[in-house]
Amino acid sequence: MFDIQLFGRVEVRTRGILLAGTDFGGDHPRRILALLALRGEMSTSELAGLLGEKKKNVETDMSVLRDHLEPGSTPNDSVVRRRAGRWSLDPDRVRVDVARFDELIAAAASRPAERAVKPLAAASYVASRPLLEDEDQPWATAARAEYDAKLARL
Repeated sequence: MFDIQLFGRVEVRTRGILLAGTDFGGDHPRRILALLALRGEMSTSELAGLLGEKKKNVETDMSVLRDHLEPGSTPNDSVVRRRAGRWSLDPDRVRVDVARFDELIAAAASRPAERAVKPLAAASYVASRPLLEDEDQPWATAARAEYDAKLARL
């Protein structure tokens, strides 16, 4: 299982290993991972546009990311998947803190106030650090503002 943290700095925990910072093979592979974890399935063109890169560079960065997440695995076995020209993370092998935060908020919204306290407290704990705190890209700033607004409503 790959536990991906986007609140705070981008980190991945898997098989007793912590990957952070340059462990992903550079800034671009780390940002690709963050975008896929945050937004889900995306095309090479979408990634290139958000990252300000050429599509060919995104393809290269994707290979670097795969190699750093799972050294020695083949593209067919990788947690980073490509299906019908779109990239995604294998949902059966990935847990993302942002998704957990959203699940907790949704659970609280469907409960009476006295029963909403626990999921809201848990959501607040998950988001105790700023989303993508080390990223200064426009897409990260926009996502941070979106989640700051969600936190303000807690």
